[in-house]
Amino acid sequence: MSKFLIPLPDFNRIHQVAHGVIKDFGTVEKACTFFSIFGAYVLSQKYGIEARPIAGGFSLCVAEDRCLIYGREEHGEYVVDSDGFHMWVQTPTHIIDFTAPIYPEAFAQASPDITLPRKMLQKQITEERSNLNDVVTIGDFVTYPDPALTNELIGRFMKRPANSDLIQIADHWFGNRRAKQAVTSQMFNDLGEVTTLNLPKISANGAW
Repeated sequence: MSKFLIPLPDFNRIHQVAHGVIKDFGTVEKACTFFSIFGAYVLSQKYGIEARPIAGGFSLCVAEDRCLIYGREEHGEYVVDSDGFHMWVQTPTHIIDFTAPIYPEAFAQASPDITLPRKMLQKQITEERSNLNDVVTIGDFVTYPDPALTNELIGRFMKRPANSDLIQIADHWFGNRRAKQAVTSQMFNDLGEVTTLNLPKISANGAW
């Protein structure tokens, strides 16, 4: 089995298009739902890879004795719900997180004392640890998928017509995966106003 499902340039292309589409519409580092739904769509439609967005808890070891944890603490317990979760892309063989290059922004407030590198995250499912206590070496990870939460979040996302429009805009901008990626694109609203989208310079350099 290949260590990575798609090459680093392809990972960066998906990340940058998603990032470029939504960067003016809110806090990008909190937009894992968009990144994952678009990422799963691209893998399925452009690469022929079975992929789906999954929500739940997620932890990754990023330094000695330091782990990123998506979720929240309540009464001393680790809780995953709509107020504390992460969403990633899952295939039959890999777990992929297209938000990985913006981990530095996502955890800037919670972990100001650690400098996170910009890396991609594509992990073979067979590498996953069994629980949080086993996430001890850099690159170790564990997920806690929540099917009910996944359905709730995807359903909520797709009920908003604007989100479907943004997926279509990102799909059009991404284009043919074998063609050179356009660095700009244009988005039109219902008033005929034009917004120029620019491909962000942020990208992954290496892998967790």
